[in-house]
Amino acid sequence: MVADVHALTTLEDTKDIRENTLKIVMLYLACGVDPKKVTLFAQSLVPEQIELATLFGMITPKSMLELNPVYKEMLAENPKATNLGLLAYPVLQAADILAYKADIVPVGKDQLPHIELTREIARRFNARFGEMFPEPQTKITQDIKILSLQDPNKKMSKSHGENTSIGLLDTPDQILKKIKTAVTDSDKDIVYDPQNKPGLSNLMFTMHLASGEDIKKIETRFADRGYGEFKEAVASSLVMLLEPIQIRYNEIAKNKKAVEKLLIDGSKTAQKVAQKTLAEAKKNIGLF
Repeated sequence: MVADVHALTTLEDTKDIRENTLKIVMLYLACGVDPKKVTLFAQSLVPEQIELATLFGMITPKSMLELNPVYKEMLAENPKATNLGLLAYPVLQAADILAYKADIVPVGKDQLPHIELTREIARRFNARFGEMFPEPQTKITQDIKILSLQDPNKKMSKSHGENTSIGLLDTPDQILKKIKTAVTDSDKDIVYDPQNKPGLSNLMFTMHLASGEDIKKIETRFADRGYGEFKEAVASSLVMLLEPIQIRYNEIAKNKKAVEKLLIDGSKTAQKVAQKTLAEAKKNIGLF
């Protein structure tokens, strides 16, 4: 699902939202997502999820949402975003999940509070209106956290600023510029030490992920070299990783009409499931 409605919580300018939705779908395809195995759809094209979120909102205490640590973090990062949508974000997310009665949700650790809220909403609905929704379990694979290039105390996110993250469609020159200006340390020794050298360690870990080269080997290779040469190597590993994705993306982008059709068809498939769930929920509540 491309969460285009969720995006409105912090998006001030929506002129590119349709284009960006298609861009995300094209990136999924370029990265290897197979539309024959996966239903790709847009959140806004399944209004049943929005209606289900409204029903969930009737049984969700405001205090529970205000205590959500993710909400506090988002509010700190987006002080102007005082809208109801940001506060109720987990309620719509619960509808995203429960509309399809998902048993397992793959997430990063930062999303665990949201999944627990989803479980709580499912429990509340089941207790009040009859057993209907599963309490989804989380699936956390290897805990990989890529940090901001400018502040290694935060995870990498484009919302933190243009030079804090690497975009999948960044050009080689953009990648090199971002890596060259990335925060490192006054100590020039290239040693992996996340506790004492978080900026440098983040770059080493990023290079390890991009190239597959062992971190100890990276340490050995750059033991007597400077930051300049090391950063060029980090940038090069990222360029090599992203180049085949960008080539596939550019091929896919030549036929946006086909991508749009894929998204619409996928949304119709998802909608059929969500319609059935919504009808069952309304019946359990006692609504027409």
